[in-house]
Amino acid sequence: MQFQLVQNVKVIFGAGKLKELGTLANELGKKKVLIVTDKGIVSAGIADKTAAALKRAGVECVVYDGVEPDPSRKVVEAAYRSYCDNNCDQVVGLGGGSAMDTSKAVNILCYNEGPILRFAHGDEMIPAPGLIVIPTTSGTGSELSDGLVISDDDGEKHPILATMASSEYAIVDPELMVGMPAHITASTGFDTLSHGIEAFTSTAADLLSDQITKRVMEMVTRWLPIATANGTNIEARSNMAAACLMGGWMLRYGHTHAGHSVAHILGSFFHIPHGYACAYALPHVLEFNAPAIPQKTQRVGKQFGAIFTGNETPAEIGAKTRNALISFRDVDLHLAPVTNWKIDRSKFPEMAEEIVKEPFQVFNPRPMSVADALDLLYRIFA
Repeated sequence: MQFQLVQNVKVIFGAGKLKELGTLANELGKKKVLIVTDKGIVSAGIADKTAAALKRAGVECVVYDGVEPDPSRKVVEAAYRSYCDNNCDQVVGLGGGSAMDTSKAVNILCYNEGPILRFAHGDEMIPAPGLIVIPTTSGTGSELSDGLVISDDDGEKHPILATMASSEYAIVDPELMVGMPAHITASTGFDTLSHGIEAFTSTAADLLSDQITKRVMEMVTRWLPIATANGTNIEARSNMAAACLMGGWMLRYGHTHAGHSVAHILGSFFHIPHGYACAYALPHVLEFNAPAIPQKTQRVGKQFGAIFTGNETPAEIGAKTRNALISFRDVDLHLAPVTNWKIDRSKFPEMAEEIVKEPFQVFNPRPMSVADALDLLYRIFA
């Protein structure tokens, strides 16, 4: 049967819950864990805390810290070799979206013959159960989503649908997020916001998903500025972690749309971190989509303080919503302006071609032509 809502990930949530990792590994009968993470998590001491939680329960572990932003298939292959060479029997993803996506890919290879990118082109995947993820940011929602993004050797991002190979367990401990710098808190939090807004305004949205995505928008509006201003505020961190979970869940139902299509291409061509790319792209994509969904666009605009008289045209609704979201981004979150990044405008025509071919365009409420995408790029970088 086609169920309208399913959430299969078993979530352990709350401050200090990292300590339960060893108990979970024991209950699963695991002997040796590969922790998939990055060097920043290692230097912050979070990998050591994770290893200690395992060792207290008598579970061995090996740390692979080669994860990079926008993880490539080479990173996945190196992590999988570490899993095999060390005779591990469990994968744990520790970190942000890149670490969790890499851990998903490694776990897929534990059950499926590679290379990993063949699954981006429609090859059948058998289930890959058992993955444990431990997020250290409140952004990607990878802990509950059914997808991952892996780059090829040229840096092009390839989304992979992994409904039968998402995480089976997630330990979400807001204490692990306390040390995040303000700019990372804000940019990753905008990714969570994008998941809520795009799932709310996509063609796949329905009455049930709307109840959750509206709540994601409300929680991020209230708590992200607080978490950005005071990273030690556990209440704010907890609420952002919860919003991130729900936003990641809705990636399975409402999905994302052209907002993420544009963001993925910005990341591929200009190496703009994903949260920033979403923050630059989404206001203009919402404006573009307003003629197709004026009421939902207005609901988003109101969330960020836009005032409507009721007499606006769809184009005017889109413009007001765009401005309100840009104000939230720039004034409330103080995200770095788009001018901070090195941009080659000669790439815009090629990028526009890639944007319209990006898989998430299928959920966009308004068809986007190459000319539309090119215009969007010039508006973003005006």
